[in-house]
Parts: sequence; structure tokens; C-alpha cells
Amino acid sequence: MTLISTRRRARWAGALTAAATVVPLLVGLPGTAHAAETATCTPSGPMYAVDSAGKLLRTDMPTPLSGGTLATPSSIDTGWNGYGRVLAGQGARFYGIKSDGLYLSRRTSGTWDIHHKKISPDFGWLAGAAGRDQITVDRGDRIWVLNNEGQLRAHKYDLATEKWTGDSGKIIDQGWQRYDLIVGADAGVVYGRSATDGKLYRSRYDFTSQRWLERHVVESLADWRQYTKGITSIGGDTLVGITASGAAHYYRFDENIRDFPVYKKTVAASGWQNYTNVSGAPDACRLTANPTPPSPAAPLESYSSTSAVQSATGSLEFAYTDNIGRLVHGRMTDPSDFNGVQWTTVSGNEAFTGRPTLAEHSDGRVVITAQNTSGSIWQRTQTAKAGADWNNWVDLAGAMAHRPVTAKTPGGLLVQFAVAADGSPWYRIQQRPNVDFMGWMRLSGSGLAGTLQAVTVRDGVQLFATTTGGTLSTARFTESGTLTAWSGLGAQNVSGAPSVVVYPGYRIRVFANDGQGHVITAAQTTENGAFGTWDTIGGLSADGAPSAVISPLTGLTEITARGADGFVHNTGETVQGSGSWRAWQQASFEASATAPTAFAYTNSSGPTWAYVFRTADNQTRVYQVQQGFARSAATSDARTSPRFTGGSLPRPSED
Repeated sequence: MTLISTRRRARWAGALTAAATVVPLLVGLPGTAHAAETATCTPSGPMYAVDSAGKLLRTDMPTPLSGGTLATPSSIDTGWNGYGRVLAGQGARFYGIKSDGLYLSRRTSGTWDIHHKKISPDFGWLAGAAGRDQITVDRGDRIWVLNNEGQLRAHKYDLATEKWTGDSGKIIDQGWQRYDLIVGADAGVVYGRSATDGKLYRSRYDFTSQRWLERHVVESLADWRQYTKGITSIGGDTLVGITASGAAHYYRFDENIRDFPVYKKTVAASGWQNYTNVSGAPDACRLTANPTPPSPAAPLESYSSTSAVQSATGSLEFAYTDNIGRLVHGRMTDPSDFNGVQWTTVSGNEAFTGRPTLAEHSDGRVVITAQNTSGSIWQRTQTAKAGADWNNWVDLAGAMAHRPVTAKTPGGLLVQFAVAADGSPWYRIQQRPNVDFMGWMRLSGSGLAGTLQAVTVRDGVQLFATTTGGTLSTARFTESGTLTAWSGLGAQNVSGAPSVVVYPGYRIRVFANDGQGHVITAAQTTENGAFGTWDTIGGLSADGAPSAVISPLTGLTEITARGADGFVHNTGETVQGSGSWRAWQQASFEASATAPTAFAYTNSSGPTWAYVFRTADNQTRVYQVQQGFARSAATSDARTSPRFTGGSLPRPSED
């Protein structure tokens, strides 16, 4: 058995042990291999160095796919001793770092058309010995920076506009303080060297889908701290390590076989320790397979239900997509005045589908998230709390097959969940409150179908997912990125996303349609406990998903559902927490084209609840519980059904 195969077996054993319990945020499982993964290279791989006199030197590695012997470098420029760190970039670009910032040079056809041009006052801290290994450039000319807090950022300078791109500097991941060195080895491929034992870990980020295709996968158990003079790459998953004695060792990793077909090949025996900087041309080799997952088209969905929440300022917020793909937002500043709703079509010329989600940043700004018909997840945020204006749409990509759901962790971070075309669950989370989201990260689990449901619980977010077999499964996500094992809620089939209520003590009850028109429910008796058997709430042939809410007036669980007759019906518990239900009543006398959404809120008369639906011409109706009647009924007979007052919200403008 070879050393490499032993190393690979140990790596997989560790990964499988981690997968058997939980999947933490900072330990990734091996990514999906590409069947035809290969690398291709230019005839020679340029390697650059800076000597103590400040000369910029170049030598070319012959046969870079397998690694050829490096000749003695020759000078191509002088005056580079002012930089503490020099990195080669795409297309013979060079980035030099001084204490006062970052400089760019470019060599074209043997001449310098850009020479020592300052492009940023930042990055100066990376020029010294303490920070020089915390910056790298990949084949896509992305400048990756690992700061001292463990946050990983990617920057890109656009030569055509002479500006940094709009996504430059965003935090893509965190928790990378485990590494004392990072090196970009292809577009989005970043290796990290463990600061504690020198093991080498590989991560791969796809900027198109904004997915971490893999994170922190150990690929070498050797101690890479032997390369005290640095590690660089010429692209294509290659690595060149420089030892203290000046030897240069060459490696090439193959993602398809998860191993090194070229391992620790000596391409220079000595002399490279004398250079102050060594950097390979990151675009000499490249991985040929396209790692970007296809973005499944999301067809328009007719009569998807409306989202409704109350903001921290007290306003009622509504959002829906109509049958032609417009995303419409409504704001009712005074929750007692349903005639005062202001509608805005916020989609512009983009088309969206399915039910959007409404959430709120910790600073009170409302966030709309929805699925574009392209398959990407898009998000738009208020410019200011209680303001009328919105920031521009942000394309969060994802290439997800099903619409997202947004939840908030107990610590106040917004997190989004969605299911990909292969049935795998994914999430992306804020790095801290009120800022952008980091990249999409895969969660454990497979065989999921449809939209996830998510509710905040004591120590995380409880997820519910429909499986491809039609049953319901649940798992708990924590802010640190761990996920408990998925647990099934029995053999009962369900149709669509369930409705979930959380009782005091964080016990959960779920409601769903069984696909045969029956509203069914199951509940926990203890926090984090198993769910009991499914019960049918008989008496209604339901069309679509039910929507449940705990009435703030009575403490009873109330359910609304659209019947096969096209009208909204209501039932509720006879006694708090009993799981016994009143007879269904027809709660509205105008036909509903959508499933209803029940929601609790507070108006000038105190806490209450209501439900919202839309008619066949996409006009919004809100039916409010008559608060006085509900209070008196609660003290006399819990079997008395609530009474509702219906209202037609003003139509959105046609412009």
C-alpha cells in the first residue's frame, strides 16, 4: 500500500466519522467529484521571484502538468525591493504590497504598460512577516485575504474600469483562523495550512452560484510547515512549496480521484531560500471541468400565498408574487387602518415565482427574499428602518430548485435555507447582524423535495422538509453551522410545506395537507422530543396547505385552510394544548384563489390575529378576528368559533 493511499484512507475515515454525528460550520465534507476532471497547462509554467537586490526574476517550469526542473531565474525588472509582498496575478499582472497600500503592475509583450500603480491604500498590514501568508491570488485574479479574526474576503480589481468590483471585500466565510497560510490554486480553489499540525485542507468556492462546493477537506496529513519560505501555485490545483534549505517541491491534486497524481516532486534542489518573494503565475494551468451547478429554471407559479409579518415599528408588511411574475410589497403603517396600505411593485423588470419571505434585520430594516424565475435567489432590503425606499436587488444566486425560506437565529442573525436540484439542503448566514450574507454552504441530508420550513427555537432553527418519498423530516440548525441528524415524523405522506407553531417551552406542533385533502397534525410533548402520531382534523376537504397561529387573545391554536369549495375555513382547539378541535366553520364568504396565511399582530386595541388571501383577480383580502367577541367567548365557551370582519385592501396601482 502506498503512502498516498494510506493518507487518503485516513482522510475519508475522519470525514465519515464527522458525518455520522453533526456537520459543523467549519468542517466540510468532501465535495462532489466531477467525472471528467482534468487540468490543462500552457507549455511552460512561469515562476517569479524577487531577490535581495530588488530584481524581479522569472523562470519557466517545463511540462507543468507533471512538473519539470526549474532553471535559474533571469531578471525582467528592477526596483521591487520596496515591497514586503509580491504576488503574480492573471495575465502577467503583479501585485506589490507596501505599508501604505497595494500596487499593480502589468507586463505585456515584454514591456510594462502598468508599472507600480497604487490601486488601494489598504492591504498594508500584509506586507510584514506576520501577514504575508494571509493573502493569495487565484487563477480568476481574485485576491483572497484572511484577516486576523478568521474572516475570508475576496477582492477583484477591474482593469477596464480601474475600480474594484461591486462584490470586492465581502466576507465569504469565517472561522479560517485555524490556518497560518492560504494559497489559491485555481479559480475559487483555496488551500489552507493548519497552524497547529501543518495539515493541508482544500476548499472550493464557485462565484457564479455563490456556493462553497467544499470546505475544509483535509487532503494531506503531512506537515506542510516544512515550507517555511512559502507555498505558491501555477493554477490547475498545483502547489509549489519552498523549504528553508531552498528546495522547491511540486504537487498537483486531482479533484476527481481525490489524490495527488504528482506528489512532492523536487523541481529545484536548492537556492530558492534566497528570494524574498516567490510566486507562480496562477493562470498557467487550469481545471477544465466547469464546477458551476446548473441553475434550474423556476416556472411561474399561479396564486401562490401571501407572506405577512409585523415589523418592529408596528407596520404590517405583505408580499406576494402575481401570476405574471411581479413581486408586490404592501406596507400598512397603521395596523388598525387596512385602508392605509401602500402597495409597491418592487420587482422592476425581473420575474419572480412562489411565495416570497419577509424578515427583519436586527436594526429594523425589512428584507424581502424571493426566487427569480432564473432559479437564483434574490433579496432586497429597506434603505432605512420604516423608510419607503429600497436598496437595489442583490442576486444571491444559489442555483436552487425550490424557493428559499428565511429565519432568524436566537442570536439575531438572518439565515436562508433552500433545497437544490439534487435534493440536498443548503444555507447561507449573515456574518454578523445587519450585513451581507456569506456564501451558500451545504448541510447534511439528501432526498429532500420542495420548500423548507423554518422556525426559531431556543438553541437554533428547526427545519422541516418534505422528502422525495412524500414524508416529513426535521433537523435542528445552530448558529455555529451544526445540524442534527434528520429525523422522520413517521410514514405519513404530506403535500407542500407544513405550517408550524411553537408553544411556550419550545414544543412544536406541525400541520399539513396529506395530499388527499385532509388536514393532519402532529406534536411534541417535550422540547426536542419525538413527534407523536399524526391525527386527522376531520370535517373539511382542504385544497392546499393549512396555516396555523396561536391566538394571542385566547392562547388557542387556530387553523385556516382553503376548502375544495374555494372558501376559507377555520377551526381551533377546544382547550389550550389539548389537540382537540372545534368543528370547521366557513370563515369567509368570498372565494379565495390562494391558500390563506394566518398571522398574529398588535393593533391599537391590543394583540390579535388575522388571515390574508387573494381573490382570482389577485386582490388582497384580510379577515380580522373580532377582538371583543374573542375575549368574551374565551371566558365563556372555548368551543365558540371566532368571528371575523373581512376587509378589502386597496388595489395596487397599475403603473
